[in-house]
Amino acid sequence: MAEYLCISVTFLDDLFHGKVSDEEPEWPPSPWRLFQAFVAGALTGCRKNGWPDERAEALCWLEKQQPPQIIAPEAIESTPYTLFVPNNDSDREPERGKRLTSKMVRPHRMINGQTLHYVWRINDEELRSAQQHVNVLIREARHILTLGWGIDQVACSGKILSEKEATQLNGIRWVPYPEVWIPQKVRRVPIEGSLDDLLQCYETFCRSVGEQYRARQEPIAFREVAYLTVTETPPRSYAYFELRHYDGDRFAVFRQVDAVKVAAMLRHLACEEAKRDSHPFPGSSDRYVAGHTMNKDDTSPRFSYLPLPTVGHPHADGMIRRVVIAEPFGGDGRHAQWAARRLQGCSLTDDTGSERAVLFRAREDHVLRCYLGPSRFWSSITPVILPGFDDGKYKKAERLLLKAIEQAGIPIGAVEDAILRKAPFWSGSQHPSHYHRPDYLRNYSAWHVHVRFKGDFRGPIALGPGRHCGLGLLVSERVE
Repeated sequence: MAEYLCISVTFLDDLFHGKVSDEEPEWPPSPWRLFQAFVAGALTGCRKNGWPDERAEALCWLEKQQPPQIIAPEAIESTPYTLFVPNNDSDREPERGKRLTSKMVRPHRMINGQTLHYVWRINDEELRSAQQHVNVLIREARHILTLGWGIDQVACSGKILSEKEATQLNGIRWVPYPEVWIPQKVRRVPIEGSLDDLLQCYETFCRSVGEQYRARQEPIAFREVAYLTVTETPPRSYAYFELRHYDGDRFAVFRQVDAVKVAAMLRHLACEEAKRDSHPFPGSSDRYVAGHTMNKDDTSPRFSYLPLPTVGHPHADGMIRRVVIAEPFGGDGRHAQWAARRLQGCSLTDDTGSERAVLFRAREDHVLRCYLGPSRFWSSITPVILPGFDDGKYKKAERLLLKAIEQAGIPIGAVEDAILRKAPFWSGSQHPSHYHRPDYLRNYSAWHVHVRFKGDFRGPIALGPGRHCGLGLLVSERVE
């Protein structure tokens, strides 16, 4: 059983002034800010005596840990204002009044509380070996004075929480995704060597003031990690192809009800190419590419093969002319890049060995954009197979749909509403009973669904046990 180290930070004022860069305000405050505050608190005033000691050892242990979750109150950007402060050029102009410079301030204002929590997951075995370091950090948290600018004064405390206690902390949860790069969502986190780097920067700062100005060193020992709330998902990487005849001038067209058959041909091609290549798939190519599992509850990552019915204009007929091979949410894109490179120009063959189409690499177009979003409103174009039997009861079907959403890697907290019905939402779609299904899905309930999210969501999105073979595919409804 795991336990959690929790450092709680309470702001004395409801404003936070920290910035990601010179222009962009930051919320929530990054773990790197907390680490800097730990170092500053440990070396304030007479507390420098005896350094390095157990405090340095504890901080070195902390910098090696995985990025923490951040649980923070809701915050909004308040009205910006301008301050006039002395410029840092007293070596050239000693008169303070002559060297004032303007500084734009864009603080965040906290709503419904002023306390945020940084939470590190620690398993029992690691906690026993690191108990001394954890105790030191809990003690040192009381010496943190500010987090952000000097005016962002705080009171801090630390403690060990059980899993139940950690889940009961109030606030919006921000979860780290170390393998995903989302420029607008990154926050700095400490890495091994961060403490030594900060101490070196402080030494150069102290030497910069004197008879001769010396440029101070800026911190470089950190990394940037994407942080998303539990109602968001990271982007989904994909390879996009058009299905064409051998001359390349005409689309190869397939019926929407045969989406599973198109996905099967695409998966077979990917499996054959994976056997001829040494690309390092997670686990094995048999699992990631072919989708072979030991049991139905296996949720390890794998490719999704998604034939795309034509949508996006008034005369769209819903026929399949394009396909996507998608990684799971949060994939790093390497495997989708492999598929895009390896399958370009290859042929799809049916179960008789007849060649049916050639894959041509395609650029993003109006059809693909309908499957990518962003949008709050999404409706199925191929039916969603539910992960169980609804026994003809709508309420039970709703519960199974929520389970399907969670299995697809989408947080339940991101969903505002959902509607199920047998009638299709899109031109060219058919009743769920008309679609070809694999044998293992033949007896499960199937519905067309409409999902409304609490905020904009990006695809491609597919739900249900058939989400890897072309069923349960959703299209964004662009509501202006």
